[in-house]
Amino acid sequence: MNEKIINNLYELWEQIGNLTNKLSKTENYSTVSMDDSDWPNRIFNLKNNTHALEEALRLSQEGKLPEIIAITKPNDLRSNPNFKFLFGQKNMALNLQSKTNELFANPNIKRVKTKKNSIDFARTASESFGYRVDSNLIYNIVNHTETIRLFIYQEKSECLGCGIVFFDSNNNAGLHMIGTLSKGRGNGIGKSMTERLLIEAEKNNMNFCVLHASLMGESIYRKLGFEPYQGIETYKILKKQ
Repeated sequence: MNEKIINNLYELWEQIGNLTNKLSKTENYSTVSMDDSDWPNRIFNLKNNTHALEEALRLSQEGKLPEIIAITKPNDLRSNPNFKFLFGQKNMALNLQSKTNELFANPNIKRVKTKKNSIDFARTASESFGYRVDSNLIYNIVNHTETIRLFIYQEKSECLGCGIVFFDSNNNAGLHMIGTLSKGRGNGIGKSMTERLLIEAEKNNMNFCVLHASLMGESIYRKLGFEPYQGIETYKILKKQ
């Protein structure tokens, strides 16, 4: 199951990289190198060997690869002075065939379809997660694929939350970028967005819903029936002094 969770994330990044012509793949790792967006600008799918890590490190420090790397646990990068730990996430999954929770479709949540929706999504995601999400990239996704579906939460025309559901080639739905602005936190927006994405997955007959939970979000997902597995960590590659 853990592999299914990780594969969904990597496949999402690959699809965005293909869509924007920013994907590069070698036998040791894959990269998406974006110009105007921090998402999903990173190295990922790193093979578990010393040569792969040393190559990715060297090329990143030379400015030829992104400076952000996502790597599965367990790893020993926290003790490596060339890497700065940014955040960790828990891999989680829900079997949709055995789900028992009743889901509520909040009317304040709508699918991103227009340029304005894309701008609202990008702004909300950027403020929620603390990194740049480019609205042109979001609008490109909206117009060119049905497997990546984006949603925003609005109250009185103000966008307070966002989320993505991605249908991968293994018939699993990944829930990604579920975020809430600070002014909207504590009002159940994250839970409402998660339920809306689960409904979308059910309507499309997905097998599992998978996600990568922050420490803040993990308890919400457990209450919805998600089970924890291993984890994934994100690091910044430091330049040579």
